[in-house]
Amino acid sequence: MTHRDTGAESVEDDAHTLPSDSRPTAGPSTGDRSSARPPERPLARDHTDDGGSSVSLRGTIARRLAFSVFAVYVVISLLFGLVTFAPNPQLSVLLQQASTEGEAREIRREFRRSRGLDEPILDRYLDWLIDVPTLDWGQSYGTIGAQYGPSYEANVAVTKLVADALVPTLRYVVPAVAFAVVGGLAIGLYTATHRESLLARVVTSLTHFGFSIPNFLLAEVLLLFVFSETGLLQGLAPEPGSLLVTTVLPAAIVGTSLLAGQMRYARAQSLEYANTEFIKLVRAKGAGTRRVARHLLRNAAIPLLALFFTDMIGILVVNVFVIEYVFSIPGIGGLSLVAFQQQDLPVVLGATMVIVFVGIGGNFLQDVAYLVLDPRVEE
Repeated sequence: MTHRDTGAESVEDDAHTLPSDSRPTAGPSTGDRSSARPPERPLARDHTDDGGSSVSLRGTIARRLAFSVFAVYVVISLLFGLVTFAPNPQLSVLLQQASTEGEAREIRREFRRSRGLDEPILDRYLDWLIDVPTLDWGQSYGTIGAQYGPSYEANVAVTKLVADALVPTLRYVVPAVAFAVVGGLAIGLYTATHRESLLARVVTSLTHFGFSIPNFLLAEVLLLFVFSETGLLQGLAPEPGSLLVTTVLPAAIVGTSLLAGQMRYARAQSLEYANTEFIKLVRAKGAGTRRVARHLLRNAAIPLLALFFTDMIGILVVNVFVIEYVFSIPGIGGLSLVAFQQQDLPVVLGATMVIVFVGIGGNFLQDVAYLVLDPRVEE
């Protein structure tokens, strides 16, 4: 009571000091106080804050972009050194054809000259760093005695090899990601909103069990004990290179791993928001389970997508190599494996650049989306 009287007296004192034409009109006490305050200063401060916040946001994005570019060059520099200083199996195959020491010396000299290995290593490294942003990744050296993976000819543009290899990879990666996102969100929201149901517990247990099985083991089990000529489904034994081998089975295996991770994240994020005040208010208004799930998904979308993207990149990078080796898919993983084996530096770096761009570029876009949608992340 004393506090209210003091406030009223201060308002009256202020009113006496104002000119007659600027005194507040009659109305509620809260309206009198707001009308007695000059509006110009707060508005000016708000515009200044918005401008400073915008400049700070652009600066943060610029720093993230610079760090991403630096990370790309660090990765390709490490790969350049790894491939350059490692023994070359192609040279060993060619040297076996020499009958004298002189022929071996000539073969070694011609091999180094044809690949530009006789040039100073610093010059080759700087040339490659300059060629990376221009997509001038050189030409392939060709495969000699490749033990696994797709074979390719010499003097083929690396960009063409990489583009051709991306098609088989995307055939099973895109359906796997779509299946994991939709299925993981649906299962995660269901288990979060029906925690006490038997079905939710069974689904959660099966998902965790599927997440714990290594993909290479699951792939071998499917090929050897299910779809082989002596397996459980003998009549469905696929032909090498068939749609079942190159798309359906790889998509199912990769999608299972991604689904388990997405389901865990969706359930954890939904449970985190389930006890918040606005969800309690929605339930108090009589909203059904579907509407509650929609509110949960809307508020958990940003952290959920960030967690899933980070997990997806890690799983895909590993699975692409494993799946394409087991199923003999001529994709980006198979091309990378045979290029590493052949020490084909242009193809190795070109194929790796795709993975680097997806990983680092995706993380950069994720950070930008975070900053734009939730500026508090900047702090």
